[in-house]
Amino acid sequence: MSFKSFRWMMPALLGASLAGYAQPKPQDLGPEIYEAQWVRTADLPADASSLIPFPWGSDPLADGEVEVRARGQVKVELKGAEAGASYELLACYLTLLSDRCARLGDVETDERGRANAVVPWPENRTGAHALFFVLRRAGAAMFVSGFHMPAGTPPGGGLPPGPPKPAPPKPEKPDVELKGVITAVGSGVFAVSGIPVYVNDATRFDGAVKKFEDLKPGMEVEVKGSPVAGGILATRVKAEGKA
Repeated sequence: MSFKSFRWMMPALLGASLAGYAQPKPQDLGPEIYEAQWVRTADLPADASSLIPFPWGSDPLADGEVEVRARGQVKVELKGAEAGASYELLACYLTLLSDRCARLGDVETDERGRANAVVPWPENRTGAHALFFVLRRAGAAMFVSGFHMPAGTPPGGGLPPGPPKPAPPKPEKPDVELKGVITAVGSGVFAVSGIPVYVNDATRFDGAVKKFEDLKPGMEVEVKGSPVAGGILATRVKAEGKA
């Protein structure tokens, strides 16, 4: 290569070098402590007892996830959502209280319906939590963190019956309490107000029931346990009365 040719290439090479050097480093958000996929509420069976705030919307979504990071940040990624839209990120507790959802911030999508946002966790809401996340637009809950039960699940928030008994997930957080009415009973799992409750050999049964097989829809129960992915792993189940 001649010196003359190299001289003409120098500005381009120098510009590329400086551009690469000037690129900011990715923000260090710390280790990941929670991760879940976004699910369209339009793909979920209608359930009046659900903790997901109503009304539910029908925005498109190709893929997306939410992460909670150790430095107090919530990271949201979306693909194929509503283009040029503004979503509210909500953190909702696993409780029946009317104020269970708190607004964390906004998530904006580009012209292709993509988003990659980082929203700070409020300093005044520290401590152990059992919660899920919601993305809301125009007053409707469009996406919820969690999972979509496979095809064949009974509609209306039911649970798949019969063996094999599923292995309960491993606990993620400190103990929580849940009180409500059993809406469905499956194999090794039942639902209280729409929340899946898993049992294992260490689960203790008190009150009107002495074993898992005594549980029936319509019973009012108190549950103590640990939050797990998609529900609660029960350490104690107490039935207040029979259906």
